[in-house]
Parts: sequence; structure tokens; C-alpha cells
Amino acid sequence: MKFGKKQLVLASLVLALGAAVYLNWQFAGTNKLPISDSSSETSELGAAQLVNNAYVETVTDDLKQTPGSSSADPFSEARLARQNSRDEAMDLLDDVLEDVDADSDAKKEAVEQAAVIAQNILKETNVENLLKAKSYEQSVAYVSEEGCSVVVSGEIKDSDTLIIQEIVMEQTGLSADKIKIIGTK
Repeated sequence: MKFGKKQLVLASLVLALGAAVYLNWQFAGTNKLPISDSSSETSELGAAQLVNNAYVETVTDDLKQTPGSSSADPFSEARLARQNSRDEAMDLLDDVLEDVDADSDAKKEAVEQAAVIAQNILKETNVENLLKAKSYEQSVAYVSEEGCSVVVSGEIKDSDTLIIQEIVMEQTGLSADKIKIIGTK
């Protein structure tokens, strides 16, 4: 019996599908209950659990701190605090938008404020990325309507000030007198 090209392709696709189904079945579930320590009441950062409780995958990123210790990276803490405050502001704006009783002017104002927050986030990200490209590895930018504050690791020289000011002015459209540059030691 002679097989044609179509039959060989079909047979190989059926085998590939069978192998994929077998591997998915093999790796997808162990049908074991997740092991958890009942004495621990806090959850791990990055812990994920499937809906059917087949297994628990925990991702650690070494962000745990011992009591009384401070973080080794204040820039990460600053970014996290900035994101948390923005999330709270966005939640308040979302509440206004979802409120049935809110008038159209309040909803319009909430949409405008959300757009301003989104633009500021974009500007901050652009400033931080461009500073990183200019060899300022650690930096945090805070952009608002009133001005911009940039915190950069290390001592700031006059040449650094000019580079940072130029980047911030290009990305934000602010004048130099509204830009604050802070160096850490």
C-alpha cells in the first residue's frame, strides 16, 4: 500500500497532536493537594494558584525583609510608593466614573484627571529610560503639573545637571526652573 503526501502530513499532525495532549496531561496536574503551612497567615509575593487547586506555584523575588531592616534599593521603594499612590488615585477616579448618581461634569473631570495621570506616567517612564541609557542606572522621576523632581544615584556634577535637565525638558515640556534634580550619596 502506497501513502501519498497528504496521508503522511495528516499522520504526522495526528501524532504531534497526540504528543501535545499527552505532554499537557502529564505536566498539567499532579492531582495532589497543595501543601501549605497553616501557621503562616501571610501569602507569598507572586503566589499563584489554579482554580481547581491542582497545584500551587510560588515565585520568590527576594523582596522579603527581616523585621527592622531597610530595603537595599530605595529606588524600588520609591517606584512602588509612587505606583501605590497612583493606584489609589485611579481607584477614586474609577469610583466617580462608576457612580450612577455622579453628574456628567464630574465624570468628565475624572476622565481628564485619569488622562493627566496616564501622561505623567508615560513621561516619568521616558525620563527614567533615557537616564538609564545615559548611564544613570538608578533614577526615579516624579512628574506633575507644577514640575518634575528627579532622584539619581550618586553625586551630581554640573555636566550631569545639564544632561538630566535636557532630558526632562524634552520629555515633559517643562522649563528648567521647574525641574529639581537630587543626587544620592
